[in-house]
Amino acid sequence: MSTRVLVLVGVVLSLCAVCLKAAPQAEKYEAYEYKYEVKDPEKQLFFDKNEAGDTAGKVTGRYSVWLPDGRLMTIKYIVDKEGGFQPEVDFQDNANPLSG
Repeated sequence: MSTRVLVLVGVVLSLCAVCLKAAPQAEKYEAYEYKYEVKDPEKQLFFDKNEAGDTAGKVTGRYSVWLPDGRLMTIKYIVDKEGGFQPEVDFQDNANPLSG
């Protein structure tokens, strides 16, 4: 075989290998859940978060931050393949998450 044919065969095989590696795989998800909370009365800090994901790939969660102006900002969200990140933001005036 000529060198040109060998090079051509090599290029075709390389392209096939790249295409096979790039083939989409079925997405697998594992269910999970986590949460944390930070309360520091001395520094007037509060934030928390909790989140859960299911085996279908849908994630639901919520996190809160106590803002310097005294409001508590809470973001509830859903993340899925169809809608992406979908947040709902809420503010509670004159909140004090450190009491209680």
